[in-house]
Amino acid sequence: MSSDDRLAVIASALDSKTPRYAERDCSHLVHTIYERAGFPYAYASSDDLYDGVEGFQRVSQPQTGDLVVWRGHAGIVIRPSRHVFFSFLRAGPGTDDYRSQYWSGRGQPRFYRYVKDATLARRASR
Repeated sequence: MSSDDRLAVIASALDSKTPRYAERDCSHLVHTIYERAGFPYAYASSDDLYDGVEGFQRVSQPQTGDLVVWRGHAGIVIRPSRHVFFSFLRAGPGTDDYRSQYWSGRGQPRFYRYVKDATLARRASR
C-alpha cells in the first residue's frame, strides 16, 4: 500500500460521518473501514485474519493502515511509533495502545498489510 492508501484507511476509520456500525464486532468494523476506503476483501473473522487470509500479507514491522490481530480481536494500526490502533473497544470504536498490559495479556499480535492486487502477489511469491 502506498502512503496515500494508508491515509485513506485511517481517514475512513476516523471519519466522524462514518456510522457507528450496528454490528458491535471488531472484524466487521475493520472490514467496513477497508471497504469504505476502497480496499475490498472477503469478510473474515478475527480468528481467520489471525491465521492469514487472501488479500493480506503478514509483516513484522507495522505501518499506518495495517491490521493488528490477536485471536479473537482485530484493529487497524493508526500510529505504529506509539503502538496506537483503532478498533471496536468496550465503549465502542476508539483507539488504544496495542502494547498495553491488557493487549499484551492476549498474546503476541500479528500484523498484516493489504495487498492491492492479491493475484499478482500470489504469482510473485511462487
